[in-house]
Amino acid sequence: AGTGGAAALLSGCSGGGAGGAGSAGRRSPAGAAASAATIGGRPAAAVQAFDPGQPFWLQGNFRPVATETTATGLEVEGSLPPELTGLYVRNGSNSASVPGAHWFFGDGMLHGIRLARGKAVWYRNRWVRTPLYEERRNFRGIPGKTENQSNVSVVAHAGALLSLGEVGWPFRIDPSDLSTAGAQSYGGRLGTAMTAHPKIDPTNGHMHAFGYDLLRPELSYYHVDDRGRLLANQVIPLPEVRMVHDFAITERDVVFWTGPVLFGPGKAAPKVPFHWDGTLPARIGVMPLGGPASAIRWVDFDPCYAYHGLNAWRDGNEVVLVVDRLPSSFASADEIGPPGAIHEWRVDTSGAQLRFSDRKLSDTQMDLPAHDRRRTGRPVRHGWWASTRRGGTYGFEFSGLVHQDLRTGKEVRWDPGLMEVPGEAFYVPASDRAPEGEGWLLTLCYDRTRDRSHLAVLDAADVAKGPVARVRLPVRVPYGFHGWWLPDA
Repeated sequence: AGTGGAAALLSGCSGGGAGGAGSAGRRSPAGAAASAATIGGRPAAAVQAFDPGQPFWLQGNFRPVATETTATGLEVEGSLPPELTGLYVRNGSNSASVPGAHWFFGDGMLHGIRLARGKAVWYRNRWVRTPLYEERRNFRGIPGKTENQSNVSVVAHAGALLSLGEVGWPFRIDPSDLSTAGAQSYGGRLGTAMTAHPKIDPTNGHMHAFGYDLLRPELSYYHVDDRGRLLANQVIPLPEVRMVHDFAITERDVVFWTGPVLFGPGKAAPKVPFHWDGTLPARIGVMPLGGPASAIRWVDFDPCYAYHGLNAWRDGNEVVLVVDRLPSSFASADEIGPPGAIHEWRVDTSGAQLRFSDRKLSDTQMDLPAHDRRRTGRPVRHGWWASTRRGGTYGFEFSGLVHQDLRTGKEVRWDPGLMEVPGEAFYVPASDRAPEGEGWLLTLCYDRTRDRSHLAVLDAADVAKGPVARVRLPVRVPYGFHGWWLPDA
């Protein structure tokens, strides 16, 4: 079952009454009931209560692991769908060269699980061997093209598996063993950085991306064809050097949004190279897909920040974008920001000036969205998010998965309790021809009763039932960021 260059969102769903395609007429894996039970019990002896006096990223399952591991013949609880034959790989921060580095800025570590015809073949974790990692040195200045952590995401495009970071170039990864093959500069034509969230157009396989410069107030817009050739590198001026983490495309637009998170340490978080300036507005820019960048138009609105967008699409004269909107970020000592909410942003492009509108969709605290990447830039009905919780025994953590029906507003949740903690879900269609939403969710989970991790597989149309299978890992996988499914050809 392949996503090809595709990814994750949904359109039909059964469990919890979300409407749509449902599970009728398709196989439900045997053994699902046995593996769907909530993990109970008490935390393992090694698990300690959260200490609010210490940084959250040095505690619990945020703590880095010190070794690389290879394990084969992994234990499976329940039944893995045999169509899940390929590699799931997830990136995350695992500081090796900078002890105590903030969760956002540790060295990149890849965690990969190979599945084949109902079996879990192997698990590997490997550091992304950037020059910054190899030299084991502390931060000595502004990260460059290859001096970056490459710790945010993984993307497969044009026959290459790429590890991506907030700044700097991508790094090529060998999917057979997760080794680092070197920086990807597209023949030396890439600018100073490339986003960790490129978008792949499902109609032609072209990849659209951007990078921001830490010294100059500008973005670079990139267009890479389906053969891996860089077709465009165009500069977009900005009024300030802003942290621009994500963006979106529609069938005919590129959509940027920038909140007032500026480069440089602030008083609230002096050890972090970004700070919040609430005197400045947030902005959305819209330009033609493929360029020219000179045609971009901007509209300002009230200051806020959105790390991630679920998807964007055209609705007549309007660009529609669904995001997790935070009131601020890097404005307080925890450097995460206050609780956010899911919003729908609309930009009317019909007049001489862009017109912006904002509508709240949900107060549920969640982020790390997923959608069916066969629908990237097209209207979608459903999405998945990782819900979060703050405070309590274990401090800030993810808490479950939420399936959101954008048509009805209904949310269906998998809430596994305190002992099983999932992360981002990645959606894999049941087949290339499966309707949107008919498929599987893959998420790495932390089992607090074992102080170990596992890969959970859920029915995308019935998340409330919990995992149909768990692949037990012999190690703990620290909480991380974004992953990818690379199906066998």
